[in-house]
Amino acid sequence: MRRLTVLAVTIGVLCTGLNQAGATSDAEQRLKDAQNSLAHAQDELAHSTQALADATAAYQAATAQLPAAEASLATAEQGLAAAEHEVEVARGEVAAARAADEAAAEKLAEAEQKVEDQIAKIDDVTERIDGKRASISQVAVQAYTRGVGADLASLTILMQADSMDELAARAAASTSVLTAENSIMSDLKVDRAELANERVVLEDLEAAAEEARQLAAATLQATEQREQEAEAARAAAQAASDAAAAAKAQVDQLVAARDGAVTAAQAAQAADQQQTAAWAAERDQIEAEIAAIQQQQQEQAEQEAEENQDDGGGDGGSVTLAYPTANPYVTSPYGMRVHPVTGIYKLHDGTDFRAYCGTPIRAAAAGTVEWAYYRGAYGNQVAISHRRMVTTYSHLSRFAVSDGESVSQGEVIGYSGTTGSSTACHLHFMLYVGGERVNPMNHLGR
Repeated sequence: MRRLTVLAVTIGVLCTGLNQAGATSDAEQRLKDAQNSLAHAQDELAHSTQALADATAAYQAATAQLPAAEASLATAEQGLAAAEHEVEVARGEVAAARAADEAAAEKLAEAEQKVEDQIAKIDDVTERIDGKRASISQVAVQAYTRGVGADLASLTILMQADSMDELAARAAASTSVLTAENSIMSDLKVDRAELANERVVLEDLEAAAEEARQLAAATLQATEQREQEAEAARAAAQAASDAAAAAKAQVDQLVAARDGAVTAAQAAQAADQQQTAAWAAERDQIEAEIAAIQQQQQEQAEQEAEENQDDGGGDGGSVTLAYPTANPYVTSPYGMRVHPVTGIYKLHDGTDFRAYCGTPIRAAAAGTVEWAYYRGAYGNQVAISHRRMVTTYSHLSRFAVSDGESVSQGEVIGYSGTTGSSTACHLHFMLYVGGERVNPMNHLGR
């Protein structure tokens, strides 16, 4: 940045030397070299200003996105905590369901064992009944062999005996068969009753076993359902964890971008401040040059006034200024404002006229071109001296005059542009009276 000031001073000295002693080829070459170096420095200034704008935009973008990312992270962390809680609850329910399933399985096994035992008892009773039935059949055969009919108590059988001995024998046989049959029938009745009772017990056991089977099936189904829910809870927890990690990474990235943007903005701001200081030095140099020119003009005017005193004096060197553009529309007046590039509240030291790119710019009054070259923030600038006044025309795209050239009022001196510190094509018109900057609008059209 210091290079800008050094170059500006060098150019001012060269211009003064050229105006006073005449242009030499060596001085002209040095002036061109200085102009090129200053133009390069101005390019660096433009990059610095753009870097500041980019860093500010990056900071604003990161700051704007950070609240949403932080909210997303908080939501994901809450979801993760809730999912982890659901997993713990599901694990407890699964453990309880598995315990219930194991208990139901044990009851089912016990019930099935009882059913098997009862079936074995029924088989035993059935076998005894079958044995009793076989015994009854055997008694019937014996009775038939002995001539004993079915009705042993019948008097007819007794009356058929031929003798008392046969009668006694028939009676004894009948009694024996009847006794055996009664005994077998009694046992058979008991066995049948026991069989019926065992079948009732079997039905109860089978019902209990069926209930145990249903309970075991329901418990198993509940266990499987709990396991599925636990798995879903784990999946939800994993998804929440992944979302939280992604949100955290996004927040970290945004924070890093914000920090980087702040650092870049601070560095760019420092560079921009240095550039602003260089611009101020450039302006001071121009004003010093203009003051020297006007001092010389004042001395010359006083000398001419003394020489012409016998002729009644002159008009005091007053100059009538014409508008430098065909359309005198003011886009930004002379006075305090916020600079459109730097954002600093400062004096706007001239009047901006609307002048589309390439519009001819004309001399406000007749005079001598003091310089026509690149002047830092002012870009391509022409300065014309008019006795006690000096006018400057800045941000030109190209020149139509050169140093030391005499111009008439209304003569084209250059063309509108946007060189230097400018946001669009326009003319920045400045007026110095007695070495001081003044509002040009107070002197135009007079």
